[in-house]
Amino acid sequence: MSPAGQTPRTGDFTIGSNWITATGMAFLFAFVAFLLIWSIRDLWFDKVGQRIHVHLYYLIGAAYFFLFAYSFPSKALKVAFLLLGTNMTSRVVLGYFSTSPSVQHSAAVAGSVARQLAYIIILFEIARWFRSIGRRSAPLNSETSDS
Repeated sequence: MSPAGQTPRTGDFTIGSNWITATGMAFLFAFVAFLLIWSIRDLWFDKVGQRIHVHLYYLIGAAYFFLFAYSFPSKALKVAFLLLGTNMTSRVVLGYFSTSPSVQHSAAVAGSVARQLAYIIILFEIARWFRSIGRRSAPLNSETSDS
């Protein structure tokens, strides 16, 4: 009885997708979870209110997030990427205007919460994708006796 010649037992879990895509999605899930934990830590220790600097990568990031929001068919992912794009856009806009530190801090906290919501939505969508491709294997039909 070699394991290679056996069919899966009852309750075995198989992934009905190519393993490269599944591995990539697992790494993406871990990375987004890391970003969520990092964002929660920054909010918890009040590190979100630091001075907002305008950089070119904020503009490029906002453009990419809006393009991602346009390209994904899922409404939940559209909302998540719109939240991320809006967060980056607000950082750029607030960097150009001289606003009080309290306004910048409030905007940074609101942006952090929006970013965390976007990360949670993305994590749920990845988990939903894994649920759609994963399946339990059929029970093993071993010898049935008709006595």
